[in-house]
Amino acid sequence: MDNNKLKNDIENKLLLDIWVEDGGVIVDVDEGIVTLSGSVPNYFAKIHAVDVVKKIWGVKGVVNELQVNLSTHLQRNDKEIAKAAVDVIEWDVALPADAIKVTVDKGIVTLSGQVDFDSQRVKSYENVRSLYGVKGVENIITLKPSPIINVKAVEKEIEREFQRNAALHAHKIKIKIEDKKVYLSGVVSSWFEYKEANNAAFAVPGIQEVQNDLTIEL
Repeated sequence: MDNNKLKNDIENKLLLDIWVEDGGVIVDVDEGIVTLSGSVPNYFAKIHAVDVVKKIWGVKGVVNELQVNLSTHLQRNDKEIAKAAVDVIEWDVALPADAIKVTVDKGIVTLSGQVDFDSQRVKSYENVRSLYGVKGVENIITLKPSPIINVKAVEKEIEREFQRNAALHAHKIKIKIEDKKVYLSGVVSSWFEYKEANNAAFAVPGIQEVQNDLTIEL
């Protein structure tokens, strides 16, 4: 796709998005690689802008250089942010609150601890990223060690998980498992499919890590 047309598509899409401040994001495009710079009013907007851009046809990659410039009414001190982060985790019945630790330094939240499922690790991050005052989130939560797995059985289960997912072209994705780590290779047609493949692999019990080497071909 032509760089100028893709740039125009992205700018129009961001302009219509209610979570991204009008005119705050500068877009540069070079052969499908999009660089976002400028400023946004909160950390959620920074991450959301990237999610929006990844879904646009023609985008092959995104470089996020956006700066978080908190509005006065959104600012909180570290103690207030920590309290809010702990509360939002404790109030979520899907999360093991006692297993997740929160630290805050100058608006940057670090999540640590061990959980049973990758979905809990992801949900903890998603809960915290939209809180007032947060300038960034570092998620270093790990998964608890699992019993020895049957590699062939897990490979089959991942394949079935792919086949159940309507968004995935399972026949184009190759799976390899070594020591509870999944290696994905092959071709997908969008960032959404790339992410769904990653989530589907993590959804299978026993998997500790996923290395996603899928190539996006538009």
